[in-house]
Amino acid sequence: MKIGMLITARNKSTRLPLKLLYEIGGKRVIDRVIERCKAVAFVDQVVLCTSPHPQDALLAETAFKHGIYYFTGDPEDVLLRLYDAATFFSLDYVLSITADDPFFSVEYANRLANQAKLTAPDYMTVEGLPIGAGLYGIRYEALKTVIEFKHRTDTEIWGYWLNRPDLFDVHLFQAEAGEARDIRLTLDTADDLAFLRSLAEHLSPHGGMSYRSLLSAADRMPAELFVNRHVQQLKPPDAVIEDINERYAKKRELFVAIKEGNYLKQRRNR
Repeated sequence: MKIGMLITARNKSTRLPLKLLYEIGGKRVIDRVIERCKAVAFVDQVVLCTSPHPQDALLAETAFKHGIYYFTGDPEDVLLRLYDAATFFSLDYVLSITADDPFFSVEYANRLANQAKLTAPDYMTVEGLPIGAGLYGIRYEALKTVIEFKHRTDTEIWGYWLNRPDLFDVHLFQAEAGEARDIRLTLDTADDLAFLRSLAEHLSPHGGMSYRSLLSAADRMPAELFVNRHVQQLKPPDAVIEDINERYAKKRELFVAIKEGNYLKQRRNR
């Protein structure tokens, strides 16, 4: 079982241009994400997945400086970029994190990696964590099946393709009691940046990458510093979600045939 931690990263943000290059607590956002990915257990490969666009060249250079690989794939179709990277590096399982999440939980990432080694579910995520604290797990055959089945290329938000318990083996972790917070730990806007910088200032110097240490810091912050509570998390338009649902409803037999073929090949290759 070869597990890869794939970081999806582009320098194309419009709400906060070049957001991955901003510093939070003395470190750039992209550097924080890479450092956390390298700390996740059971991971064989950390790969920064970006595009061949010139604006993303600096991200590739950053990966090189951190001693990890980078992969330049499709600029817009994130699922295809993940699949091509997983294929190139011969991965059996993908842990996916966006570079917008500089404080994602290493502890929960460890749980997903361990579950991947134990049962290799088709799709995994964590429910109940703040936005930006969790991540996703995808079995290679499930990713390949979606790539061969989907009819859209706008997959920046792609969970709707895989979080389908009637079609895939879905494993949902629940956040531990006391570890849920109504806060945003992801970076999309200037207000997110201001909050994350304030959070970094309140972190204990002895807390390391501990998620509980991060929560303790948030609990110590005065209410006026939570300046990003109003920020709405982007999601696909309702018409896109309906189109995906319709694709699965009308083409179920095609999906089943594709999936059976991919999983049969995997069993034969063992």
